[in-house]
Amino acid sequence: MRWIIDTDAGIDDAIGLGLPFAPGLAPTHILLAVTTVSGNVHVAQVNVNVGAVLDVLEAPTPIYSGCDRPMIEPRVHAEDFHGPDGLGGAGLSKTTRRPEREHAALAISRLARQHRGALGLIALGPLTNVALACNLDPELPHHIARLIVMGGAWQARGNQTSAAEFNFAVDPESAHVVFERFSNVIMVPWEVSLDQMMPFELFERIRAGATPRARFFAAMTRIVYDWRDQFGFTGVPLPDPLAVAVALDEGVIARAVQARVKVDIGHSVGRALSSLDYRHPQPNAQVVVQVHADVAWQMIERAWTQ
Repeated sequence: MRWIIDTDAGIDDAIGLGLPFAPGLAPTHILLAVTTVSGNVHVAQVNVNVGAVLDVLEAPTPIYSGCDRPMIEPRVHAEDFHGPDGLGGAGLSKTTRRPEREHAALAISRLARQHRGALGLIALGPLTNVALACNLDPELPHHIARLIVMGGAWQARGNQTSAAEFNFAVDPESAHVVFERFSNVIMVPWEVSLDQMMPFELFERIRAGATPRARFFAAMTRIVYDWRDQFGFTGVPLPDPLAVAVALDEGVIARAVQARVKVDIGHSVGRALSSLDYRHPQPNAQVVVQVHADVAWQMIERAWTQ
């Protein structure tokens, strides 16, 4: 399977970007491109972050810069959680790489047509680029073999509002478009990473590694201890790496439910709520509610300690 990762390049996104380069992964998994979108930080900073991550991974993957704002909403970022640069404020955002000239949405559409039926898209940030690509190319959902979305809150335990997860809350209209157009989404909601956090013992073992990748991992994750102090986390929530792990190995899924996911684009307390209709005759998503976390953790450890 060939893949595109669409990302807003915060800390957990960066960790997830390493997974396609984990030793022992099937050679049929190829990361064709990384597309970037405004979210955790502005898209210009996302471009730099992705370049820095690909540098340490020694990966030649091209970068395509995408939307610098949501479809309708004003920009919202998460520097308070991911640090001023999106990589924990560790000074890692240094690279000579530059994005390709083609816009991310156009690249998604082109690559999907070029690799029709053999391309998967992993969306780790707000769905602005994916929605725009759908509007530019109405046939896009038929060309993409698998769409994995990290986003939503299947139990309405939001992390941006009381009911909504950050990626959907930042751009509800784009999330609405994507779930209306695609019929085969694999959705990995925020609560999975809350319910199945990486144990601190394993997290600290990865951070203690001596390789360039492990040192990069350690530098960008220093801020995680602030999360523990502020939110009382008993482990490390890693939603984006879990989504990438599910994409690369569906055996990571321990339990999922079929439903019609609808994203609220109203302007009251439920805005960006991801509603699951289990009775709908045409479900559009497989919603992952539990994972074999040990398998994902092993993949992360292999990717970031070699």
